[in-house]
Amino acid sequence: MTIQHEAQQESLLPAVLRDARILQGIAQIIFVIIVVLVLSDLGARINGALEATDQAPNLEFLQNKAGFDLADSGSYVPEDKYIDAFGVGFINTMRVVIIGLASTTVIGILFGIFLLSSNFLVRTLARGYVEILRNTPILLQIYAWFFVVIFALPSLQEAITIPQEGIRTVPIAKILISLVIFGFVWAYTRGLRNKVLQSRIRQGAVVVIILANVFGIIGIGQGTPVTFIPGIYISIKSVAIFELIPSAMFGIWMVFVAMGIVVAVALWRYDAHIIETTGRPIARVQRVIVTLVLFTVIGWMIVGMRPTPAEIPIFNEDTEEIVMMPYDDAFESGLLTIEQELEYSRQPLLYRPPMIDSRGRNIETGIEFLPAYLAVFLGLVVYTSAFIAEIVRAGIQAVPKGQIEASKAVGLSQGEMLRLIILPQALRVILPPMGNQYLNFAKNSSLAIAVSYTDIFQVTNTIINQSGQSVTGIIMVMLAYLVISLVISFMMNLINQRFQLVTR
Repeated sequence: MTIQHEAQQESLLPAVLRDARILQGIAQIIFVIIVVLVLSDLGARINGALEATDQAPNLEFLQNKAGFDLADSGSYVPEDKYIDAFGVGFINTMRVVIIGLASTTVIGILFGIFLLSSNFLVRTLARGYVEILRNTPILLQIYAWFFVVIFALPSLQEAITIPQEGIRTVPIAKILISLVIFGFVWAYTRGLRNKVLQSRIRQGAVVVIILANVFGIIGIGQGTPVTFIPGIYISIKSVAIFELIPSAMFGIWMVFVAMGIVVAVALWRYDAHIIETTGRPIARVQRVIVTLVLFTVIGWMIVGMRPTPAEIPIFNEDTEEIVMMPYDDAFESGLLTIEQELEYSRQPLLYRPPMIDSRGRNIETGIEFLPAYLAVFLGLVVYTSAFIAEIVRAGIQAVPKGQIEASKAVGLSQGEMLRLIILPQALRVILPPMGNQYLNFAKNSSLAIAVSYTDIFQVTNTIINQSGQSVTGIIMVMLAYLVISLVISFMMNLINQRFQLVTR
């Protein structure tokens, strides 16, 4: 009777309501409706409270005058709008993220390899680097870089210069002869199948060349006097480095560079086809590098053949008139403006070292990195590289030992084994967690506010304090970091798909 009664009750329900999938869908729709209603009510209450104080969320305030100064601001001035100030903060954040991700990847990979070194000292130092840094709060590390390391640097007048200014004798002939000798040894040993013997011959050649220079056996030439101009200034005020400015001939030179890239890609694919079909080993990397360098140098030489004008207009400060003057005399006298140098230069890139003004207080030329940027950059890079090192170590150890033994059996050197066998397989394990560390790096950059670096968070905080648009400001910051994170995730997913194993 009970079974018959339950069957009668089930027959009274529509067939649609007896489908579990439909019931799950209805439950999800109801949940979404509840969430939307709750959020709508909460938004209406917040909006009403803000309207009562004349602070209703809007985007119109972004067109108002900002009225405050920003460090690392480029062409920004206080008369610009709030949206311009927000753009400065976003650009400064991207300066940390983009350069930082590249730097932390290189350092992390190196220390990950050092963790597995057979050298006890290298392995121990790498382990200490990883364990100390990854177990120390990142905010504390940023403070340490800012208040301990950077504040210990000398003043701008006594800045550390690289290289030191002055005229020194450089044995150019000895250097060239040493390079030629080592080049012959390198080329001769390329054909050796015994990789151990090849490595020992090359190492021995380096030792012999060094000893020959030390004891004066290679004694051709007395050296050439070279004037050294500092390209880097390190001080408590900033770190200033040289800059390369594109001249009027830069576009023509880039045509040759682009041609070199096209030829190098075609050569790479052709060599890959030859290796795959014939099995003949080809030094693809060396061939590609030589091709790129060759086209770049040829383009530079052709562009350098451009004739300079006989005379150019120069502004005479004494008479306050423009006079015609021979180009060579004006160049040697330093009377050319930066615009004239870029217009008449025969070099595609104009080298400008950092220069200190007459009062010794500021850097006039070059690229300048302020202390706040350096503290944030170094803190994030060093901290994140410790985690990446552990990821790389785990990825390398995940490669089966049989692969390593097989590579040793065929006579591969340590470098070839690492580049051709270990890293390509380890990347399948390394890339997913490394993407997470990249996301952490981008989000941790918001800690820059601790040292008053003008990133997107610090600038938006100033905008909120002045305009009162707290809700809009916070939403803008959230969207900015969301965009950065989504871009990083998208790029890492593309790279991860490239190295995944293709299975059915």
